[in-house]
Amino acid sequence: MKFDAVLLDFDGTLADSMESILVCIRHALDGVGIPYTEEQLKKMVGPPFRVAMREMYGVTDEERVERLIKIYRTEYEHDGWHCELFAGIEDMLSALRAHGVRLAVATSKPLKFTNQIVDGLDLRKYFDFVGGAESDNSRDSKADVIEYVLAALAPIDRGRVLMVGDRLYDIDGAKRTGVASAGVLWGYGDRAELEAHGADYIVEKPEDIVSLVLGD
Repeated sequence: MKFDAVLLDFDGTLADSMESILVCIRHALDGVGIPYTEEQLKKMVGPPFRVAMREMYGVTDEERVERLIKIYRTEYEHDGWHCELFAGIEDMLSALRAHGVRLAVATSKPLKFTNQIVDGLDLRKYFDFVGGAESDNSRDSKADVIEYVLAALAPIDRGRVLMVGDRLYDIDGAKRTGVASAGVLWGYGDRAELEAHGADYIVEKPEDIVSLVLGD
């Protein structure tokens, strides 16, 4: 095998959760009177909420950001966490597990919601570890999440770990933590974004991940 462990982003990589997330983002922005475009909203699916507010809306006031996050998470907890796996994802996970590959979730989604969704979709059986962000901002960046997951999987050779995700944050996080990266084209990013940030691999279908990891 080319890789012993695969870390997987969640939104846009394992599951299609865009519509439910957009509903919650709209609710939060409307709640504090921040104008937005649909294009801006879609770009908010993937990065940590605090990062998105700073980069896309220029909101740096910590109190205002925390108010937005509270509104967003309240709405998300009620109805925002519903999503569906992308076609081929469960077959991919099953195939990797059958070959002894260690699997982990590495998402910027708060761990509370991540665990709720993983269990709701009956995915726990595939993963050695499920890692997500902390609600208090103590583990918020993708690099922080990857480090958290790597520590949980230790001992592990970083040279044989692959981070799989659909956005630039996954690729950048992989680079900062010294692991390889694979950008997927079925999610919310695109080839230009993934190439610009130096993804080591770019794949079109979930089964391509299996071939990549096994060295076929």
